[in-house]
Amino acid sequence: MFKLSTLSQAKLNTCHSDLILLINEVAKTEKCAVICGHRGKAEQEKAYNSGTSRAKWGQSKHNQMPSLAVDVVPLPLDWDNIESFEKLGNIIMEKAKELKINIKWGRDFTKLKDYPHFELV
Repeated sequence: MFKLSTLSQAKLNTCHSDLILLINEVAKTEKCAVICGHRGKAEQEKAYNSGTSRAKWGQSKHNQMPSLAVDVVPLPLDWDNIESFEKLGNIIMEKAKELKINIKWGRDFTKLKDYPHFELV
């Protein structure tokens, strides 16, 4: 059984209760880390300006409080290992279905494939 790090849990705790439940359940069996929950104005503008987000401040589900989106990565983290992101993402989507939590995966976005991103619908 695995557990999120203190930092990951703190980021997750800025999210909607459904996302907290979902990711904590997944983290029991999968090594993963939460890299983003709520994103404030400065952080969102930085993400937009660097190209890691296509959303300006107020347009991202990360900007809500609690956050309606969470970014989760597999561990050990290798940004080039898309297979590990696919595996974790599929597990998250299956667990969401099991828990009856309606989410969308950033991998399925048409313009920017965002493998770590999951948001409530």
